[in-house]
Amino acid sequence: MTRFSFAYPLVLLALLLLPLYWHLWLRRGARPAIRYSSLAALRVAGGARGRGRLILPVLRTIALAALIVAVARPRMADASSRLFAEGIAIQMVLDTSGSMRDFDLSPRGERVSRLAVVKEIFTKFVLGDDKLPGRPNDLIGMIRFAKYADSVCPLTLDHQSLIDIVNKTEVTPGEEGNATAIGDGLALGVERLKDLRRTVGSGEQLTIKSKVIILLSDGENNAGMVAPEQAGDMAATCGIRVYTILAGTGAQTVIGRRIPVDDSVLRGIAAKTGGRSFRAQSADALTSVYEQIDTLERSRVEERSHVRWSEESLPWLLAAFAALALQTLLDATLLRKIP
Repeated sequence: MTRFSFAYPLVLLALLLLPLYWHLWLRRGARPAIRYSSLAALRVAGGARGRGRLILPVLRTIALAALIVAVARPRMADASSRLFAEGIAIQMVLDTSGSMRDFDLSPRGERVSRLAVVKEIFTKFVLGDDKLPGRPNDLIGMIRFAKYADSVCPLTLDHQSLIDIVNKTEVTPGEEGNATAIGDGLALGVERLKDLRRTVGSGEQLTIKSKVIILLSDGENNAGMVAPEQAGDMAATCGIRVYTILAGTGAQTVIGRRIPVDDSVLRGIAAKTGGRSFRAQSADALTSVYEQIDTLERSRVEERSHVRWSEESLPWLLAAFAALALQTLLDATLLRKIP
């Protein structure tokens, strides 16, 4: 927003004296005179007479008014604001093993896989919807794991690119999809977060307030080189909070029964890192989990205003100089007075 003002507005009161100048000029008394025997020679020499010379005090008045305005220091203020945020670095560690094809998280009347439901709700968590405000000021990345862990998106503020990658993520096929390496996935998440600088971007725009991992799995650890407990210790040492989510109603057997999953390891990881452990057995429950995490981990955004002043005295000084120059020129030529 741009606005006009004066640094010394009281100086403008001097403009009220300009009518006094005209009053004194118009009430001038009789001036000394020289008697000539004949005015013929003066008429030949030329010179202005009568009202034509009124333009000279007008120019002097304009010059004086412009000087007064210049001394008052007119200036333009260009006000702008900038957002500074203390954001959160969030690493999503997502289970993509074969069991994520199960349909037990499907909303009523639909038949979609666990992974599809998880991706949809995670997208709402990142971008926001009518229930979730979104995370515009947070660095968010994603790691997927089945038998092996893989970083599919680095920590980024480009959330649309992140969601594009999430949408393309599918259940790990083949033999690799038949295992769940929770420890390896969590350890990779810790590795990506632990060396993250406290400040990113320009060094002034976004400061990392805290580091968080959201670990979502639908089963128990049965593969990998790093035990989940060991990965949890690594996260606690690095000051990284881990929120664990056990998704689904359990493992489905051949005869149609469901075997409950032991989430004691996930609960232990959350406890030792200062996070929380959740269970989500439906799409609504998973949405509620993300709402709770969103409440627990909020960014702080601050708006700072800046005002840039530009001096505007120069045009007024030039106007005063031009008026005085023109007055002097006319007084010596076209409007000269003899004597």
